[in-house]
Amino acid sequence: MKLKRLTVKLPASMTATASHDARAIAEAVGQALAKGAQPNGPITIQSHGQRGAVLASQVTSGLKGGRNGG
Repeated sequence: MKLKRLTVKLPASMTATASHDARAIAEAVGQALAKGAQPNGPITIQSHGQRGAVLASQVTSGLKGGRNGG
C-alpha cells in the first residue's frame, strides 16, 4: 500500500514541538500500515495535553487492524 497523503493537525499549544510530534505520529502510522493496519477514514483524537508519542499510539489504535482497531 502506498500512502498518498497524511494530514496531521495539532493544537496551537503544541507549536514548540509540532514538527517532532507530527513526525512521531507519521512514523507510528507508517509502522502500523507496514504491519497490515488499514486506514478507515479520518481519525480524530483529542490531545488533552498529551505528547506526540501518546498521540501516535492513539492514532494507530484508530486504524482498522491497528493495535486496538477493529
